[in-house]
Amino acid sequence: MGNMYDNTKTWNPFVGCNYHCIYCVPSFQRQLKRVARHIDCEDCYNYIPHYHPERLNRIPSAPTVFVNGTGDIAFCNPDFVRKEFTSIDNHKPRMKKIYYFQSKNPACFNQYLDWFQENEEKVILLTTLETNRDEGYRKISKAPLPSKRFNDFLDLDYDRKVVTIEPAMAFDLYEFLDWMYQLDSQGTLEYVWFGYDSKNCGLPEPTTYIAQEFVNLLQEARIKVQGKTLRDVHLNGGQTE
Repeated sequence: MGNMYDNTKTWNPFVGCNYHCIYCVPSFQRQLKRVARHIDCEDCYNYIPHYHPERLNRIPSAPTVFVNGTGDIAFCNPDFVRKEFTSIDNHKPRMKKIYYFQSKNPACFNQYLDWFQENEEKVILLTTLETNRDEGYRKISKAPLPSKRFNDFLDLDYDRKVVTIEPAMAFDLYEFLDWMYQLDSQGTLEYVWFGYDSKNCGLPEPTTYIAQEFVNLLQEARIKVQGKTLRDVHLNGGQTE
């Protein structure tokens, strides 16, 4: 995750996820296996949700910190999440930091809204929406279906949100755009992250034409788009690798 967002490092007191997204296996799960050999952690190696409390006071020295970047907070015990909040509260960085919290079950954020809202100047909440299509999604992931995830994210009473469309899967152009427009109309959508599958997992993908139209129409609506692994899709007239 640290390579996905500029000037960002992950902080992983909690690790693991049970959504079993097929595209995660060759990416950061494989990276985690390499790390697990050095720290002798079988749960890290097998990507089983678990805790590393020894990391609670080791918040990285980066402008942006991705909290639990090698897991999904939906599987983290709420008491432990509160310990992470305490570590952040007690951290006295020399620079102003931004903390990303991401989940494929954004409804889980509701139980923490008191802390998020108190720390809105430094906390951004994210969810992944690879597509708007529910049909066939169970072949890809056990996460909440895209429509459920979108509605939960839309209903979340929070003012700083980011949608990650990466890896992008085949979607219905105007229906998917409408989801982004609805979030933007709340005044909560800071930007959309867009990118193709970089690990060649054989996902159903949007055509270059559909993807380019999607990006163009977002930008015409003054919705900020960032990206990586864009292939032949261009942002603002320039290409991002």
